[in-house]
Amino acid sequence: MATANAWLQKQRKSDLAEMANHVGLKNYEKYKKTDLEIALEEHLRANQSSLAKDPRVSPFYQGVDPASPVKHNPGVAEKPKRRQTIKSRDEVDTADNSISTALATRTPSRALALARSVPLPPSPAVLANQIDARTSSMRNSISEYVATSPLPGTMQSIRSSLSTVTSIQVLTLFIEAWGLRSQVLPLRYLTTLPAVPAIGLGEIAIKIPDLFALLTTAFWGPVGLWYATSIALPLLGSWFINLKGEGGHDTVSFNAVKALVAWIVYVRGGVGGESTKIVEKGVPGGTMGMLIGAMIGLLAGIYDAILKR
Repeated sequence: MATANAWLQKQRKSDLAEMANHVGLKNYEKYKKTDLEIALEEHLRANQSSLAKDPRVSPFYQGVDPASPVKHNPGVAEKPKRRQTIKSRDEVDTADNSISTALATRTPSRALALARSVPLPPSPAVLANQIDARTSSMRNSISEYVATSPLPGTMQSIRSSLSTVTSIQVLTLFIEAWGLRSQVLPLRYLTTLPAVPAIGLGEIAIKIPDLFALLTTAFWGPVGLWYATSIALPLLGSWFINLKGEGGHDTVSFNAVKALVAWIVYVRGGVGGESTKIVEKGVPGGTMGMLIGAMIGLLAGIYDAILKR
């Protein structure tokens, strides 16, 4: 078997590969370490005239007689056996591990400094405390903003305005009127707003109420019937039948008369014609919706009267 130079044997494989690349040895990547030592020695001997003064490989020429050729045992192939190659690789790995261990043993302070420089994640307790602190800070900021803004006063004013029997009655009548509007005052197409792809907004069709319907009996017939049965007759009845004994209109009487008139006109068919059908179709819930609205106002009036006594 060919014997490599002692100086080359002391080098690591990575150093040998770098040296082979430096001196221009071709196809050095396919060699194992022992094969690379032999190939590199032969290349250095063959190119002594041009590489002898190279400081990178000068130790090779200082320790070896350049005139002596590489010794070969006759009858033995140049390529080493696989078992011997694996053994050499194991020896190299063992040597590398030994060198790494020695370096780590010699420089404990450097390793300790490196470990201290690596930031460690906070503990779960620290994370929980940070989350609690941020939540408390956000809650305090919101509380301060609400306390100094006019929002609480506005909300309280709206609540006071809606917490009356009159407001409840107006709300139920508004729901009925809005439902009837879709039948007697339909929306007509006006124009289309163009799409805005930048914000993902598509085309928007603009529609407005058909005000020309105000000039037809198809509008005033159903609206007049609904106004008479839901507002005019109940107001008249609540003025004559005033259970409060005071001036004005009685809420309980208003809703009682409204329910009675709705039952006579729409349920019993007291008033026929197309207007009755349009009102029943437009008001949410039809006749039952008007009766439920009257019942809600009746209960609210009774509850308010009980609280005032």
